[in-house]
Amino acid sequence: MPITVKTVRNNMHSSFTDEINDIIHHELHSPEHIRFAYSVIDKQFLEAPVIFSNYPEKWIERYLHTTLYKYDPVITLALQRILPFSWGDNTGRGQHTTAKNIFIEAQKYNINAGFAFPLHDPENNLATLSLYSEGDFERFCHFIDDNKNHFHELLLYIHENFMEERRNNYNELRLKYKRKLTSREIETLQWASIGKTYSEIAIIMGITESTVKFHIGNLIAKLEVANAKHAIKKASDLHLLNYHD
Repeated sequence: MPITVKTVRNNMHSSFTDEINDIIHHELHSPEHIRFAYSVIDKQFLEAPVIFSNYPEKWIERYLHTTLYKYDPVITLALQRILPFSWGDNTGRGQHTTAKNIFIEAQKYNINAGFAFPLHDPENNLATLSLYSEGDFERFCHFIDDNKNHFHELLLYIHENFMEERRNNYNELRLKYKRKLTSREIETLQWASIGKTYSEIAIIMGITESTVKFHIGNLIAKLEVANAKHAIKKASDLHLLNYHD
């Protein structure tokens, strides 16, 4: 069965979530209500993921606010897998205490066990489509087994649409920030991004170390980030550094 996901533009979160929900329940003919979470996380930095989901809102808020994604055993396993896998309270065994506690907390929201489909993209992101049902688990498992190929295809289409939309947004942001930054600030950040210290950058650029720190401070403010590490990450994502042009 070919699956088609419309390109998402305005009101991305609600329309994208509705689109996924419609495909699961109408095109795949789900026998019962299935909860899903499509998420995208940077594999290097493991910062807060982008999540489109019909999971209980309170759980998603808790998951993000308390940074549970850093310890989530489903994410940890997905980072090591390319094939779909089942998850449940046994998934976190042998891991950090917080990882084991995630399932204890999740069970308060009636989240007990499910399946995850991982996808590793060329931009170093991990995308996952995680599914569970509050109904009959055995029936749910049969439904997943019968539709594994369709769910894999669905994840590919969803992620392609998401990345296309994000690239469009990045192009707009790139132009916005490029107008703000000076060539010397970009050069400073470029050297910092390949591991040069402030003193080394000062020698390379023929400026004082205090001027290097001044440029970095300006970059942090203009890129609206918390520190130099995040400035490098954001500039790299937006292709602002010279070697990305």
